[in-house]
Amino acid sequence: MAYRGIIAGRFPLEDLKRSRVLEITPDITMIEGYISDDFFFKPPSCNCFVLRDGDLVLLVDTGTYPFYRDAILEVLRKHRKDGAKRLVLMLTQGHFDHVANNDVILEAGYDEVRFLLPEVELHTIDLYHHWMGDWRAMMEYYDPYREFPMAFPTAAVRIAGRVSSRLARSMLSSSCKRLFRGINTLADRAEVLAMDGRTEWTFGDVSFRGWEVGRFLAIHDATHSPGHLSFYDPEDKVLLTGDATLEINPAFFDSSLETCVRVMGDLKRFAEQGYVELTTDGHRSSIWMGELMRTFGRGPVDPIQVVDMARGRDECVAMLGFFEDYYAALKREVLEALARLGEATVPELVEEFKGSSDPCASLKTALVFPRIPSRVDVMVANVMKENGIPHRREGRRILFRPR
Repeated sequence: MAYRGIIAGRFPLEDLKRSRVLEITPDITMIEGYISDDFFFKPPSCNCFVLRDGDLVLLVDTGTYPFYRDAILEVLRKHRKDGAKRLVLMLTQGHFDHVANNDVILEAGYDEVRFLLPEVELHTIDLYHHWMGDWRAMMEYYDPYREFPMAFPTAAVRIAGRVSSRLARSMLSSSCKRLFRGINTLADRAEVLAMDGRTEWTFGDVSFRGWEVGRFLAIHDATHSPGHLSFYDPEDKVLLTGDATLEINPAFFDSSLETCVRVMGDLKRFAEQGYVELTTDGHRSSIWMGELMRTFGRGPVDPIQVVDMARGRDECVAMLGFFEDYYAALKREVLEALARLGEATVPELVEEFKGSSDPCASLKTALVFPRIPSRVDVMVANVMKENGIPHRREGRRILFRPR
């Protein structure tokens, strides 16, 4: 059964038809995805990439809606007719908007079909349990059901959150099951990539670890998810960063803002030294990013946010440098909010953060969940966790204090 979303059959078909198929190099095709401002009812779909190396085709991500299956198959079949025999599926991450069409590889007619998945991403691609487990982990830092009821998709869950965290969790569980119904992730057919099987590549003064697939490098960056991958083509100097460069980071409690800052610094130096001539990511789109900014009544912090891709060394440095600065600013503003308050709960820190005049913090605040999957509360708790900020309980409140 194909993915049907939280409301069966409610697909934004006219919007999806605007998605383009772009040949970004002779060996790499991008199938543009979709972004709306209605996350639960019109979920996003990632950009999908088809990379060619001789008789090998590497498919990176498969998107959300059945609409994209035909576009993926058309590109895959074109390569097969042109002599490709081996098809490999890999994912930038296991989140639903990147995996819902995974079983499309079984329809492509290749002699050899493989699905490669890092072992640390097995938990993420278990969609329902990952989402519910992420909410459960937050409870050590704050009660998302009681303290952030507006973060839920339906009025019923919001009301339940004010009454009982247990009831709200039960209702959210039902919503998540509906959101993920019909998705065949093919996780049971994946060849698991062991962490000790990673190799290391060094470019100038920058080193990465990951796996080789043909001439392409799957860089394990562990940013947006524990097993998150970026992909690099050393021949054409193309870097595909998946959701490592995404304004909503950290999107989940097991995302890592600290790692986002570090990896962006590494990737910026990588580009500065001449190794990157084109870069884009899992949701970059001049169509959808521009419309999203207008919907929220604001412009981008940097024009580089609303391009389809960065081309040339200078633009690539600018894009990667923007996200290094963006993530660093978010972390700084959270810690400065804590310093000003002296001792505070996550909700109190969120309110203090929202008062920041920093343009990066203002953008993060503007992307309101559940319209967009960006949650300031998750980011604040993530900073507390990753920086080892001490906390204590006072009744139902969990208070953090500066180190």
